[in-house]
Amino acid sequence: MAILEARGVTKRYGGLVAVDNVSLDVEPNTITALIGPNGAGKTTFFRMLAGEIPPTQGEITFKGQRITNLNVTRVSQLGIAKSYQVTQIFPKLTVEQNITIPALAARRGPFRVDIFRAIGKVDGLKPLVQRVLGQMGLTSRAHARADDLSYGEKRRLEIAIALATEPELLLLDEPAAGMGAEETHDTVALIKQLREHVTIVIVEHDMDVIFGLADRIMVLQDGKTIALGSPAEIRGNARVQEAYLGGIE
Repeated sequence: MAILEARGVTKRYGGLVAVDNVSLDVEPNTITALIGPNGAGKTTFFRMLAGEIPPTQGEITFKGQRITNLNVTRVSQLGIAKSYQVTQIFPKLTVEQNITIPALAARRGPFRVDIFRAIGKVDGLKPLVQRVLGQMGLTSRAHARADDLSYGEKRRLEIAIALATEPELLLLDEPAAGMGAEETHDTVALIKQLREHVTIVIVEHDMDVIFGLADRIMVLQDGKTIALGSPAEIRGNARVQEAYLGGIE
């Protein structure tokens, strides 16, 4: 059974149809990628999955529950987390503290002034933080200030912050954007390992990243789905090559 289902999802802005009758099933513990040229509608569709904007038409369900018009907070509480393209971290706090904050919030509710006081009394908190540090290759940087990290480490910290809420579905918005080849390689390897623990939907412009990660790929053009299939099927799709991939062999 699919963990996430979108049925006939449409988003209109006046006379502009940004997303036009798009449907998608996401199976548990898989990585699904959304690709397409600029203006294809993938970011708008992605934002609707996260609860950031409501669809004009259509239905979105998560684990069988309708989430179509729920806001970001409620969607997050149900088990969906999003890592953003623009890094959102606390630069003056340590890496460990950055991960602890969302982990605590998931257990204790809204921010409190005493957020770091007596955290040892919160069941399972420290093991969770240590596990997330390890998953994103940040254990050795746990006590470094976030603003002292390299760009690639900051991007991985952003993913770690999302993971700290223990989501069942993780939405990754261009996790490799701006990275060099080595950082991209390391990040792709870490994201692959996450599949064992969490279902992933990813938007990414780097085709090497997409084909190295995805189990299934959905291609959008002008707000519509033009292809959906395995990486091999997408590579061999003539319409996709014409629309976006530039004749990939």
